[in-house]
Amino acid sequence: LSILPRSGGALGFTYIPPTNEDRYLLFVDELRGRLVTLLGGRAAEEVVYSGRVSTGALDDIRRATDMAYKAVAEYGLNQTIGPVSLATLSGGGIDESGGSIPWGRDQGHLVDLVQGEVKALLQSALDVKVEGEELQEWLKLVVAPAELTFFIEGKQESILPLQTGS
Repeated sequence: LSILPRSGGALGFTYIPPTNEDRYLLFVDELRGRLVTLLGGRAAEEVVYSGRVSTGALDDIRRATDMAYKAVAEYGLNQTIGPVSLATLSGGGIDESGGSIPWGRDQGHLVDLVQGEVKALLQSALDVKVEGEELQEWLKLVVAPAELTFFIEGKQESILPLQTGS
């Protein structure tokens, strides 16, 4: 996570690096971890600013909401909704020939239920706070690049080369 204004206009951003392996599957625990990461900036604002939040986490909230919606409504990863694809249901389902079939039930209740489950999933991710000794243990596992270590220790004046005037 970055809170430094170095991302082309954004005040900070969340970056989830790709894994070393080619994967097309995302397990539910990994999805929850990504939601917690995406909402980390918003959670930090709540802690640092005594419950006050800003518009700074807009993109992260959009990405987290999209991911949570897909988990609940498309991937079947929610216990309340179950293994249901809302897109297939709202499209009328699919018959054996690949065409749509009418779905005569009221979809409003299901849409409300999905929205409630998405909100609950996002709120539970936002409520995860790692602090104190637990945070210190996690931070011990982080390995900083050598350039950053030199810069922090004052052994190098700048990470970036100095630019001279024309």
